[in-house]
Amino acid sequence: MTQDNRQSFSTRRDFIKTGLAAAAGTSVFSIGNSSRADVPLPIPSSIFTGALENTVVPRWTDELPRHQWVPPLSTGTEPTEYNGLGVGKVFHGVAPEWDPAVRGKDIPQIPEAEWSKYPVQYYGMAAEAETMQVLPTKMGMQTPLWRWCGKAPGGAPTLTLPEFRFRIGQPALVRINNTLPEETGIHMHGGHWPSHSDGHASFFILPGEARDYYYPNVLPRTAKGVADVSESPSTMWFHDHAQDMTAVHVARGMVGVCKGFDDLELALIARGVLPGIIGKSNVGPEYYNPYDEYLSFTDRVFTKTGEAWYDSNSHNGYIGNVETVNNRAYPKMTVEARKYRFRLHGASTARWRRIRVADAAGVTISFLHIGHDAWLFDRAQNSQSVLLSPGARADIIIDFSKFKPGTQIFIENILEQDAGVGPRGTLESENGNVVVGKPAFSHQLIRFDVVARNIAYPNATIIANTALRPHVKILDTEIAARRTFLFERKNGAWAMNGGFYDKNVANACPTLGSAEEWTLTNGAGGWWHPIHIHLESHQQVMNLTTKKVPPYWDTQKQDVTKLGPNSSITIRMKFRTFKGPFVFHCHNNEHEDFEMMNQFDPRAVGTLVPQPPQQFFP
Repeated sequence: MTQDNRQSFSTRRDFIKTGLAAAAGTSVFSIGNSSRADVPLPIPSSIFTGALENTVVPRWTDELPRHQWVPPLSTGTEPTEYNGLGVGKVFHGVAPEWDPAVRGKDIPQIPEAEWSKYPVQYYGMAAEAETMQVLPTKMGMQTPLWRWCGKAPGGAPTLTLPEFRFRIGQPALVRINNTLPEETGIHMHGGHWPSHSDGHASFFILPGEARDYYYPNVLPRTAKGVADVSESPSTMWFHDHAQDMTAVHVARGMVGVCKGFDDLELALIARGVLPGIIGKSNVGPEYYNPYDEYLSFTDRVFTKTGEAWYDSNSHNGYIGNVETVNNRAYPKMTVEARKYRFRLHGASTARWRRIRVADAAGVTISFLHIGHDAWLFDRAQNSQSVLLSPGARADIIIDFSKFKPGTQIFIENILEQDAGVGPRGTLESENGNVVVGKPAFSHQLIRFDVVARNIAYPNATIIANTALRPHVKILDTEIAARRTFLFERKNGAWAMNGGFYDKNVANACPTLGSAEEWTLTNGAGGWWHPIHIHLESHQQVMNLTTKKVPPYWDTQKQDVTKLGPNSSITIRMKFRTFKGPFVFHCHNNEHEDFEMMNQFDPRAVGTLVPQPPQQFFP
């Protein structure tokens, strides 16, 4: 592609940023109200007169779409579907770490045997335009979207709700082709990946080109040089991460999910602790498990003919008036009277949710909270609600064996939000795990219909305080540097430490192998900011607003720290294995696209002063 063509894309992004590429209006839409009848508020006619009213969308008529396993095209040898183009021979290449010689030189702490414990699995995926059933089938309308579409061997049908399943120790090579008219880029959110494959916002896949994403599935090492099993990821997801275009691409549908497995988690399934079918759910590469499902929550505005509408004039955050789960509006799911694992996933660009489980009478039902973002807790916890920001995940166990066949159970959002500024309330009031009385606001998202249990498969044994994954605290004595980052509104855009994203500046340059303490402060008044940091997990150690240690679920591992209005939270994280650059940013995607993003660049010798990035992979 010529330099002139590349420049045209930059011009297009600037054009969209001015709001000239979209119809006038704001994305101020409300759903739900305070009544148990769950009747949604209408859309003001002055906002978008062509919008589909929430009240006309039927509830609980379609079965929940399940995410589709993306099988490897081949294992051990490059697949014929790569058309003779070897790994790295595509336009955007492959991570240098694909080469064992580079690994041996740059990452000697991880033995070569760990990089290839199992043979490489080769995959295919494409960015494509697809027309899909999103609104309930009985409405008779299809919705054009952009999707990440998984490819199965032999030209089988495209997988439009893709789910990868990776095993620690087994490298994955995913070739992604871009068939769309705009540049894309994919971020596998929650994993430990090389810079080239991590989804850096400025590392594109140009239209008509391809990129080889190398996911080595190795664990970082502890100070003693052994694999850090506490860091093994479980609940990951992926989404478009193209600079300045993430929000509109995510709103168009460019998301998918990924499950990770290591020996510890497979053993929990094999012993019947976690839900699954012993002998199937703990055996790769499919890890077939009907009792473990992602629930990906999104919200959209639809036209009266079923198209998805996105407001490019508003840079505060896109809020829809129709909720979808796994890309279907208000579905139902048939569940057996047993324990299920649900991986709750905030896939919206700007909507926050406080999730609770309730019966048809509106009575709160307790569940087990077993993990946060990509990582299992050290012990299962009783809970009545979880706060889910854009980009965040929460692993929960719902025990349907408590209910008779024929019972209907609901997952609800009890957090009211009618604008991109964020939800009502405060972080402290909404981040608790106890629901007191009847919520002031509720909106039902999915209905579960309980049927008799298949007695051929035992129920999972997990209960409160069941041991899961060891958690290792980052200690005061390990901290090599401290940094502060202020998130604020500036000149109509979103700034960090008074400046805007610049791909030529690495704002933080940690030393590889070290740990740092960062203070994240929201100086943007009433705005909410979910802050996502790539590469590794982090741990909250202090809420400086309340002067208290954060709740249990936030002191464990996570990759999104939630900042409410005027919040200030101190976190700790380690920087291991891969040199940068990587990005960190607000996961309100509209804020991210309007420059609330910085780079960090782990390197052999770190500095407290910003530096140019040490490598770049456009």
